[in-house]
Amino acid sequence: MRQGCRALLLLLALTLTPACGAAIGDDCSSDSQCPSGSYCDRTMPGGYCTTMNCRPGDCPDGSVCVEFSNGESYCMDRCADNGDCRSDYNCITSIGLWPFCSVED
Repeated sequence: MRQGCRALLLLLALTLTPACGAAIGDDCSSDSQCPSGSYCDRTMPGGYCTTMNCRPGDCPDGSVCVEFSNGESYCMDRCADNGDCRSDYNCITSIGLWPFCSVED
């Protein structure tokens, strides 16, 4: 009986777990909605999961470390064109080595 209960609990847990976890660039309203070690930048439209003070190679797959003119660096969602970005975001190619999703200034 215990084996059956454990299997049922495991199946229930897997069913309730989202197929994909949060990623850099996802919309958010709190830090808990972002990947571990990142936070929700609520100054961005719809919130933006990011990590501050990154260095090249620090960011998770699908994201890139971008250093801005003020010297601050953030992990940003990597893109090839505007279609890869969320609504209200564009694929920025004028800053850094790799294009990333953000709002234009």
